[in-house]
Amino acid sequence: MAATVRFGLLVAMFQAMTRDRTSAKKRGRLRTFLDRAYGASGRDDYFSALRLILPSLDRERGSYGLKEAALAAALVEALGIAKDSPDAVRLTNWRRGGGGRNAGNFSLVAAEVLQRRQGMTSGGLTIKEVNDALDRLSASDTRSEKASVLSSLIKKTNALEMKWLLMIIIKDLKLGISEKSIFHEFHPDAEDLFNVTCDLKRVCEKLNDRSQRHKRQDIEVGKAVRPQLAMRVGNASSAWKKLHGKPVVAECKFDGDRIQIHKNGEEIHFFSRCILDGEMLVWDTALNRFAEFGSNQEIAKAASEGLETNRQECTDIAFDILYSGDTSVIHQSLSERHEILRKVVKPLKGRLEILVPTGGLNTHRPPDEPCWSIFAPNIEDIEKFFKETVENRDEGIVLKDLDSKWEPGDRTGKWLKLKPDYIHAGADLDVIIIGGYYGSGRRGGEVAQFLVGLAVSSDDNSHPKRFLSFCRVGTGLSDEELATLVAKLKPHFSKSGTPKKTPRFYEVTNNSKERPDVWIESPDKSVILSITSDIRTIKSEVFAAPYCLRFPRIQRVRYDKPWHECLDVQSFVEIVHSSNGSMHKAEDDKSLKNDNLKNPKINKRGEKKNVSIIPSHLMKTDISVVENGGSFSMNLNDSVTHCIAAEKKGIKYQAAIRHGRIIHYSWILDCCKQKILLRLQPKYILFLADFARHKFPEEIDSYADFYYWDIDVSDLKQIFINMDKVTVDPSMVHRYKKKYYADERFCFFQGCCIYLYHAPLVNEDYNVISDLALKRVKHDLTMHGGQYCSSLAPATHLVIVSVLQVYNFDILYKSFSPAERRYLHDKRLHVVSNKWLEDSVEKQMKLPETAYNLKPDTLEEIQIERSEEKAQPSNDKTAKNEDVEISHVKHARKRGRAAGNSSRTVRAAPRPVRTTRARRGNKQAKIDDGE
Repeated sequence: MAATVRFGLLVAMFQAMTRDRTSAKKRGRLRTFLDRAYGASGRDDYFSALRLILPSLDRERGSYGLKEAALAAALVEALGIAKDSPDAVRLTNWRRGGGGRNAGNFSLVAAEVLQRRQGMTSGGLTIKEVNDALDRLSASDTRSEKASVLSSLIKKTNALEMKWLLMIIIKDLKLGISEKSIFHEFHPDAEDLFNVTCDLKRVCEKLNDRSQRHKRQDIEVGKAVRPQLAMRVGNASSAWKKLHGKPVVAECKFDGDRIQIHKNGEEIHFFSRCILDGEMLVWDTALNRFAEFGSNQEIAKAASEGLETNRQECTDIAFDILYSGDTSVIHQSLSERHEILRKVVKPLKGRLEILVPTGGLNTHRPPDEPCWSIFAPNIEDIEKFFKETVENRDEGIVLKDLDSKWEPGDRTGKWLKLKPDYIHAGADLDVIIIGGYYGSGRRGGEVAQFLVGLAVSSDDNSHPKRFLSFCRVGTGLSDEELATLVAKLKPHFSKSGTPKKTPRFYEVTNNSKERPDVWIESPDKSVILSITSDIRTIKSEVFAAPYCLRFPRIQRVRYDKPWHECLDVQSFVEIVHSSNGSMHKAEDDKSLKNDNLKNPKINKRGEKKNVSIIPSHLMKTDISVVENGGSFSMNLNDSVTHCIAAEKKGIKYQAAIRHGRIIHYSWILDCCKQKILLRLQPKYILFLADFARHKFPEEIDSYADFYYWDIDVSDLKQIFINMDKVTVDPSMVHRYKKKYYADERFCFFQGCCIYLYHAPLVNEDYNVISDLALKRVKHDLTMHGGQYCSSLAPATHLVIVSVLQVYNFDILYKSFSPAERRYLHDKRLHVVSNKWLEDSVEKQMKLPETAYNLKPDTLEEIQIERSEEKAQPSNDKTAKNEDVEISHVKHARKRGRAAGNSSRTVRAAPRPVRTTRARRGNKQAKIDDGE
């Protein structure tokens, strides 16, 4: 049926829905469309239409990789117009739009441009043809390929149809009807089924008859589930009232990424946003604590770039279990699920932990710090636990009814969250406008939001000369007030387009979310705004100011106040610190949205305290520093003796380099812990400039190693990290090897690229021995000119490292993905035991592989073209430096596939093969006792 349903019919419904004022009329339009277009005979094709109506829920089609900016560039290429033509500029600068009525609405601006080239005659595309074209668009890799698909669509549609196609591509239809209403109109049970499957196609296929009710489906392994959510409350009293005195467990709210882990045999699926329900965090092994939010993305990025992350490990904190064995347990109480979680999951420190009131993660808590999960029989325990998390700089707490069942997508109050992040400012903040952003929708074409800043006080008490970007604000003014303000500032706008040069007065992070469309060319031409908000007590990554705001809004425009009397950074930090973690008085989510209390304005001027700007995880330590006689400076002046940083990145780190010496904050932690001023060992030094080294030429070398101090392993590692990385030409390396390592006894593995397969084991004693054997094999290999790699593509040998002399080739074969198995069939790949390598080392020559061959005679051998692999350098630094410990669990997911996507089931070997006795490897975590 979808092959004959015109896309224009769907567009007509979209147009009618945008004109309808009530939700009932919109739902009626949808019902009419589904009945008329598909009727009784076309029910199997509902998905083809619903994936266009709810594009953000379609998991069958990949990402287009096109947001407004990229889509505009692709359209310019598809239309074949010059990049500097008026229409191309209009598409690229769609937010400004030249002041037209459609400015700020990308699809409408694009429709105006397309209308002059397409007209209003429909091309007659069907819904099936549209979906086929969108499939090609998502499969396109380059912009030219995407432009080609868009060009073919432009030729077959009119401007109106193309407008809605663009809205489908950017997944923002603006129909004024909720996803819940659309599901209910399609089928009364559609939302429930989607909540437990997250599969729109399955919903359409199983519920194609609206007259037949569907039995509520339970969760399935391998199908993502919408997570149960927590309602926010303002304080412990409000939380206690909502829970009605029920048995309660209080848990620390971890600041990570919500994640589901589905395990089915050897298949493991990860779904972001459980059946393990938990939080993915990064554990810092050097500091013995969880890293800050955002570290997950940094670890993932580092891994994709082949960088080492030895200090940090991704850890999953499982706080609930939804499926065990072959049974769903979501209908059991939370207390029962906790017991199942403790029995089924065997924690592995640094990799997989469980969060339960008794045992689990609590066993790793330092003795002087609170537990991560407790039973809370009364409000006093809740308040005490919450206070402890605030003092420990955790994100907050979650309160859960121990009798409650697990409900997908539920936020009815069975789980409650209480967070200390938001401190009421207690005052209106007078900030200065330093930039502007063009609006969208009805405010398109004109500046509708402002980038505001805080002053940096001058040492000579003159007017401030520098301003830190602080936040982005746009709500609070009427249309008339906004128009008056923009008219006053407009003569002083300087475009921030190419080149994106920031005026010298402003200190920014250059984050893409921060960069305005226009700058105020000079602060003395600007205006002060009084804004109110809740101050987030976490470090801002987007703006240069130390803290960020939540839902800032403009109270009024201060035309009466001169520009140089805006709030300065030191006064702002004092406001945050003086709040002392007190919470605003909102009772629940609704009151948080309707907080209209006005507070008297406070203007702090004159004498200032010397307050520091430091990351949130140092807030507890800064108190200890002051208690031990130290002080902080806001400015990097001559009075500063120690410049402290958390990591080697960020605009503030780059600015601090001029100090000459930057120290890691672990030095402060260790000093406070040992109650002495520790000497600055190399492990504490993040950066040391040449001029700083030259001050002590008789004490320190060029790598910050002191001549007269003993160093440990951590010192040596930091010295190596601080060294400049030198890229060496492979041909030069080969020339030196040939010159200095001509003796065959030291290079008989030259040209061998070896993949080390760490065979599975069960016995823990064997695991220890096997790990030692693996390390010895690596040393023997590299010492004699060989290399080891992390994939089979460049490998010449696959060496099975085992302390047992028996193997099962079938298990090895199945542990690889189908794409990797083809290399096992390559007759040039030798599959041997580690005995071959050990005997070769003993005899000081590379022995023939034939006597050690483990590849079955029944395995068909083929010649594989390896032209691509040859282009890759065999001495890949990443592969050479990393510890290659491969297990069959690790290979269960297809290499290269994103973690959030389902992986295909691994098929068995093509034919029975010769087997020997199996051994099993060390797994990262044991999920089930039955394994």
